[in-house]
Order: sequence, then C-alpha cells, then structure tokens
Amino acid sequence: MLYLDNRPLNPTRRAAANGPDRFFQWRGFFDDTSDLDDIVQVVEKEFETQGESDHIDRYFLLPGRSNTITTLCDNETLEVHTMVSTDGPIEKWERSVKTTFPMKRTTASIIGTYVPKFRGSCSSVASAETLTDALSKKSRYYEAKVARRHFERNGVTAEVETVDVAGKSKISIVLRGDCPNKVKSEVDSLGLQAGENTHFGAYLNDL
Repeated sequence: MLYLDNRPLNPTRRAAANGPDRFFQWRGFFDDTSDLDDIVQVVEKEFETQGESDHIDRYFLLPGRSNTITTLCDNETLEVHTMVSTDGPIEKWERSVKTTFPMKRTTASIIGTYVPKFRGSCSSVASAETLTDALSKKSRYYEAKVARRHFERNGVTAEVETVDVAGKSKISIVLRGDCPNKVKSEVDSLGLQAGENTHFGAYLNDL
C-alpha cells in the first residue's frame, strides 16, 4: 500500500483533467511521400476541421520504459501517459497526470507514484524550467517542435503533425478515441497499416 501524509493512497486514482483518462490510439511516423499525401487529403476533405496549433514539447523517457511518456508542453502543462495494453493494431493509453504550474503537493506525489525516479524532482515549488533541468538529468531528454492540425469524424479525432526532433522531420498521423472499434475502422478506411503503429516513446527511442 502506498501512503501520502500517513494516509493510504489509492493506486487507481486518476488525476487527469479536461479529457478522457483512457483512450485508444493508432499513430504512425512517415516521410512526406505521395501515398501519405493522399491520406492527408482524405482527412482534410472528409473529416471536420477542429483547428491547428504549434508547440514546443519536451519529452522525458526512462531507459526501458518507452511506454511511459512524460511530456512538458510549451513550459505550461505537464502530462504523464502510460500504455495500458495493445489490442491488435490499436493501443490503449491512460493519461495518468495532467497539471500546470505551480503543482499541487498531491499531484507531485502522484507523478512520483507513476514515475518513481522523478519523485524527488517533482514538487509544488518546481517551475517548468527547474523541472526540465532536473528531469533531463534523470532520463533521455528530447525537445520537439510540433505543428499540429486537428480533425474529427465519427467520434475519432485525427491529428496531422509535422514533428521536428533531433534534426529529423517527420509527418505523424494520430487517430484517437474512446472506442477501439471506431479507431480501427478509421485506420482501415484510410488505408493505414497495422504494423506501422508507433507511439511517440518508441519513435524517440529509435532515433
């Protein structure tokens, strides 16, 4: 049993906000080929546009734990994502933590529960800058420039991203939703390949 301030800490507690705690996902990374252009054109034409955004994302990965991804977005929001399971080509993920700065003490403790090596670095007095400095010394650290376009159809969100990291530029397509069958249906309808499903942690580890 885990304890916080002498009280039992429920290991199933979910601290995520502003979205589903758990979701199903397919992601691929590609060079900008003509085949991919055709897929992007279908998304642009047949999905509903939800907007676009640019980000500087910082990723912290522990050796051998690419399925747990700690991300700092624009020095404003810290998230911890963990892959729960895979079902064929679709992965099930959990957003365990989503927080802004300054962090609450309880949130900092929850981060330490999911990523024990980060426990000492995460505190209510940590800023984005000091946390980046501390976590980068304890993990494999990557900084990515991400231009993201958002779309939606049939309860599935689609994101088309240009990802620049470690001197490499890739196009990433992400399909995400609450229902694995709906996500799988969109993977099939777009002609994407199950074997190309690659989450961000696996992609970064292969750089």
